[in-house]
Amino acid sequence: MIRGPIKYYSPITDVTFRKIFGQHIDLATSLLNAFLPLEGGRTITSLHYISSELMPETPARKNSIVDVCCEDSSGSQFLVEMQLNWAESFYQRVLFNTSKAYVNQLQKGGTYDLLQPVYSLNFVNGNSHPDIEEWYHPYRIVHEYHTDRVLEGLKIVFVEMDKFQKLQNKGSSKRDLWMRFFTEMQEETRFPPSDLLADCDIAKAIDLLEAINYSDAERYIYDKYWDAVSVEATWIKVGLKQGMEEGKEMGMKEGMEKGMEKGMEKGMEKGMEKGIEKGRIEERRLLIRNMLVNGMNPAVVAKIVGVEEGEILAMEV
Repeated sequence: MIRGPIKYYSPITDVTFRKIFGQHIDLATSLLNAFLPLEGGRTITSLHYISSELMPETPARKNSIVDVCCEDSSGSQFLVEMQLNWAESFYQRVLFNTSKAYVNQLQKGGTYDLLQPVYSLNFVNGNSHPDIEEWYHPYRIVHEYHTDRVLEGLKIVFVEMDKFQKLQNKGSSKRDLWMRFFTEMQEETRFPPSDLLADCDIAKAIDLLEAINYSDAERYIYDKYWDAVSVEATWIKVGLKQGMEEGKEMGMKEGMEKGMEKGMEKGMEKGMEKGIEKGRIEERRLLIRNMLVNGMNPAVVAKIVGVEEGEILAMEV
């Protein structure tokens, strides 16, 4: 029987991305094997989920949350994030999260040789590498002069969805198929491409995007997620405008053309960081407030947003 048109949700929102890769370990394994530069061409055969909240050593330090966090039988950890509003500070956020996951492995009195590699896979919706033609960017720690000398431990990959989407000719590898899944499966899609459906992993992921598979709470958070993305994007623009004004002031004080350029750069960076941070705070506050006002249980809200229930209860909404 031929199926009629189906309503799908976008796979790049928090609720859909976590539903697919945070609840189906086989799909998370497929995604990681397709994108990560694993040593010796090895493949990941078994994974289990661990908490996506990277806890600090002391309460005074900052918590951070990633979309998906897994571990294999050897203890290697894999962090996956989807970032829709790109900003330069995301580099530091990724490095911070990856380093924290690496450091947190060591128990008190433990030896450093027990530390296992941490891999960070990050999908970004924005031009994160404007001077590079490629859309796939693997990073590792190498000797500055002798690049064959590598410090193992941290590997970070950035994937630019915008650049891939603009390609005229896309490949047929598993990596390319997953990228097409992220960029071609949209709310407007009614009939998925047949070659995506021919791959069993991606066909399963597409099934998980069907709107009928989502609870009322998940549908609610899906709709509010896009509102939150708009809020964050707005705050980034506000931060950029503030940064330009601060940059002009800093440049004027230095009184020279180079000073103006340097001041503009510093001011814009500072303003962007302020705007992004305000956007994230406003985004989370808006989501939590709307869910609570609509009668959702605080425990359910905490699970959806990815925070402790006590933080929900302590908020003024």
